[in-house]
Amino acid sequence: MVKDRDTLPAGSGAGQLYQFMAAEHARLDELLAQASAGVSAIDTEAYEEFRKALLRHISIEEKILLPVARRRGGGRPLPVAEKLRLDHGALAALMMLAPSGSTFAAVRAVLDVHNRLEEAAGGAYEQCEELLGSELDELLVQCEAAPQVSVSPWVDSPKVVAAAKRVLLRAGYDGSLLNCRRDVPE
Repeated sequence: MVKDRDTLPAGSGAGQLYQFMAAEHARLDELLAQASAGVSAIDTEAYEEFRKALLRHISIEEKILLPVARRRGGGRPLPVAEKLRLDHGALAALMMLAPSGSTFAAVRAVLDVHNRLEEAAGGAYEQCEELLGSELDELLVQCEAAPQVSVSPWVDSPKVVAAAKRVLLRAGYDGSLLNCRRDVPE
């Protein structure tokens, strides 16, 4: 997440949509930190909350923001839309894995890049705000009202780990982030 939004120049994405989505990023960061903070155990309650919140956030972007931006952009997707979707796929695949140090490292690696693409000056959120104009208030209502996403239990099987590695690689990340699955006590 872009940590110091106050230093961005005026008009650089600090509007209502930006603030709403960046606040969600901050909440996700807090939940991930809480889930992974234990030295001898993972906070599975925080991890479950993180999974639910992350999948809802991805749903908002995939079902509301990106389609509206494409429509308002004359049928052209945002320039970063393809990368955002690859990241969303990687994050969704990672949410199928049991919590571990390597899962947390992989999620953090994706979020560090992904959040910058959205929050940086000229990023996806600023672009959406510019395209939406008079639709912004209605869109914010839709985002706030977005339902929770059904979350399946995690699976820690070699097939699921291998699939998650492939999705990470497709999105441009290092699949070896998931090489050590039992590196944090559960």
